Amino acid sequence: MPTRTTALPQSALTEITALFDDAVAQHRTSGVTWAIVGGHGDAQAVLAHGAAGHHELLDGSPAPGSSPLDRATVSRIASMTKSFTAATILALRDEGAVRLDDPVAQYVPEAADAFEVASDDPRITLRHLLTMGAGLVTDNPWGDRQEAMTPEQFADTLAGGLGHVHRPDTGFEYSNTGFALLGRVIDEVTGSDYAGEIRRRFLDPLGLEATGWSAEEIDTAHLATGHRLGDRADATRFEPVPLDAPGVYGAMAGLFSTVDDVATWMRFLAAADAPDAADRDQELLSTASRREMQQLKRHHPLRALPAGEDGHSPGFDRIRGYGFGLVVEQFPDLGDVISHSGGYPGYGSFMVWSRASGVGIVALANSKYAPAVPLSMQALRILQRESPALFTPAPTTAAPRTLEAADGALTWLRTADDAVADAWFADNMDLDTSRTERRRRLETALVATGLTKESVAALRVEDATVLSRAQLRWVLPGSGKGEASTPSLRIDLLMDPRREALIQSLDTTAVVPR
Repeated sequence: MPTRTTALPQSALTEITALFDDAVAQHRTSGVTWAIVGGHGDAQAVLAHGAAGHHELLDGSPAPGSSPLDRATVSRIASMTKSFTAATILALRDEGAVRLDDPVAQYVPEAADAFEVASDDPRITLRHLLTMGAGLVTDNPWGDRQEAMTPEQFADTLAGGLGHVHRPDTGFEYSNTGFALLGRVIDEVTGSDYAGEIRRRFLDPLGLEATGWSAEEIDTAHLATGHRLGDRADATRFEPVPLDAPGVYGAMAGLFSTVDDVATWMRFLAAADAPDAADRDQELLSTASRREMQQLKRHHPLRALPAGEDGHSPGFDRIRGYGFGLVVEQFPDLGDVISHSGGYPGYGSFMVWSRASGVGIVALANSKYAPAVPLSMQALRILQRESPALFTPAPTTAAPRTLEAADGALTWLRTADDAVADAWFADNMDLDTSRTERRRRLETALVATGLTKESVAALRVEDATVLSRAQLRWVLPGSGKGEASTPSLRIDLLMDPRREALIQSLDTTAVVPR
């Protein structure tokens, strides 16, 4: 598809910059780097970026010699790592090395007796782990401290058994241990290790040169020190948190990265929904598999949110669930949104993008459980408000057969020519509603709207709104002399499911504007 170089409104940049700067000034985080990520048609991965805070704080002030955070700053992305692990499992699936509905124990023998299941429960599969549907106990505080666990220690943990909170495949329960198990699957299937496999498959080919698993793999000169609030009752006293060594649990949260590298990864995943997805490079992971990652597999029940909490506007209902290593949400204002957060000792992170446009935000903060989620969601809404054109999806196009049928439908509405109806009406049409009754309904709608047959005669195929490849709608405002309550004429056309489709529905109604 054509690429564009997007100029962002200064008003949006000013407001978003202030949003992140204020979070540091108010001691909600010790520091943060952020970027606005370009959509499907943008030539650039990062449209704008910013940073606030310093690499290291002591007693609430920059440590001696500590430099300000910048675009090159490396931070831990924590559970955003899960999307890399999930993508690797899908790549192995696509190559025939694993099947998602195979039991985990088929690949990791030490998991054979690890799960607390009843005799009528299914065996825990890769799919259960990918979707957080295994019923394992939520383990964020504990799991965050297990990164350095060795495979031998993990085998001992599994031998001791894992608890559960619900039966497999009956609900959502976030599990870091489940993704540690997926990392072990990668180890066993490839004969390598998950870290090396993810690097070989994705980090190196995508040019994510600043991304890695340990201090040995990244440029520590740019590494942001992680922080937590100290033990004193002082909300400004951030203190450094030491790094852990990589191990089994790194598969759920172990990566370090920059906003530029994360932006590249986001664009790689978001390309699955680009209008030209089929023409994009399929070598690393097919766009079909990337799209599969971003479908809601496991519904996540939500509590009611007070106004403004979690970056959401008051009164907004939303749908939320888990795909494969990604969160899938739907908002009335933003539409479908794909994301994943990360919270880890010393760090907080979030990546989020609009499915329709690919436009997104990434924020990497260097303090534990920093408010990266609400800040990013607020930034995304600012961007949508100030630059709505960025979020405009590619228009849906009707199938050529639908457009040809639409011309026939308009001709029949104008002329009542039976030959046209015979050519374009599917066999259900006359059985459902007689042609005489269809004409009567059109006349009734014309009277209610104050329109005439000449008004219908002036309609063109291109005046229709395309609802799908097989569905069109025309709306013609009524002649109510400016009265807001005057009904409009609405014409709805729906084709049947055959490739050489005919019209299965053609309705004319008078509708009152809301």
